[in-house]
Amino acid sequence: MSKVFEPEDGARTLFWVLAGIGMVVLPVSWVWYGLTLLEEESEQGKALTAGATMEGTAALFGLFPLVVAHLIGLGLLLFHGWRGWGPSGLGFGIIAVVVASVAGLIFAQMLYDGELFNMGIQRYNKGLSMP
Repeated sequence: MSKVFEPEDGARTLFWVLAGIGMVVLPVSWVWYGLTLLEEESEQGKALTAGATMEGTAALFGLFPLVVAHLIGLGLLLFHGWRGWGPSGLGFGIIAVVVASVAGLIFAQMLYDGELFNMGIQRYNKGLSMP
């Protein structure tokens, strides 16, 4: 006997609760990434004086958590989307993560005056090479 898919109402509720949490977590993750870029840039001068570098700090402490937050959110929303709506729930999960991430990216860009992807070691090094 084949099983017929039966949606679970609890999964739908949990999906929307998690999607709402994601609308806070992913923007915070984008802002955190920007903060690590600023830290990398502002501390580079001290690091060079000490014979070290801050290169890679933003990737380790900012980009990695940003990616992990996206993957965890996507995994949870895909799982509960599937339980709540079946195959179409997978699309709902992907859309929810994309919307939360784009909202976070826009918020971070506004917070950092459109400079989110211009911050970090590259901007510091470019400032050193100016005449």
